[in-house]
Amino acid sequence: MDILEKRVRDLGVEVVADARALALVQDGDRIVGSIVRIENQPHFVKAKKGVVLATGGFVMNEDMRRKYCPESFKVSDPIGDQDDGTGINLGVGAGGNAIHMDQFFTTCPWTIPEPQAYGVFVNIQGQRFINEDCYHGRVSRCAVDQPGGKVYLLLDSAHFSKPLELARTPIAGTGDTWEEVEAELEMPEGTLSNTMAFYNKHAKEGRDPLFDKRAPILKPLDQAPFVALELNFETSYFSFFTLGGLKTSTDGEVLDREGNPIAGLFAAGRCTSGLPAWGMATHRA
Repeated sequence: MDILEKRVRDLGVEVVADARALALVQDGDRIVGSIVRIENQPHFVKAKKGVVLATGGFVMNEDMRRKYCPESFKVSDPIGDQDDGTGINLGVGAGGNAIHMDQFFTTCPWTIPEPQAYGVFVNIQGQRFINEDCYHGRVSRCAVDQPGGKVYLLLDSAHFSKPLELARTPIAGTGDTWEEVEAELEMPEGTLSNTMAFYNKHAKEGRDPLFDKRAPILKPLDQAPFVALELNFETSYFSFFTLGGLKTSTDGEVLDREGNPIAGLFAAGRCTSGLPAWGMATHRA
């Protein structure tokens, strides 16, 4: 940001901070300026070429989240500072099309300390649900979609170290066998233990026939004692932000519902709907 700001100032751009965007000004079919509030006074700014909306998403706007992205209320640690949806609402008011508004990104720092990255995730039924060597954001997002409000990260003594306090992932069960861990977690007999027996058998052969996990992350978890960390969606640290926003062209033009650019209006960053809003849900990182 320091490099970008220096370049902007070297080009002679006037930077005004603490200015609240209130509205866009439209003349015919073209956006020609904006209204901003500075020191509690409205100021009218004329645009020579266009207005660029770059005000972030809407993670800090609970009303918008309830309307568009209610699934995000499963987790409790929003990040985004002033991401209150202002830019998205301004763009929609000018005729823009907001898409993928139900999408959000979330992640829990379960790969810190690093040995925990070799662990196995199971849901409350004791079943794996993801290839754990995927991008941590994808793993966390798929975890939040599991039933029961929590998942467990399973580790053996060779791959366990104290989790970050920030993560808020307490030890939920321990044992000298996976059957004992299963019992401590009050799972039906033969669920988690069979999951781990199947996983370890194939991990020793360097294979994961269910999810295609690969070396070097693929390791058998067979060194007792064993432990299960609880990742609770409400109480563990699952940071998140919204991914939906204004539909744009590859040149950053805000598009209307027919796919036509709105003259003079552009958008960038999290107030737009970019590739992650759909690509992350279908492609392994």
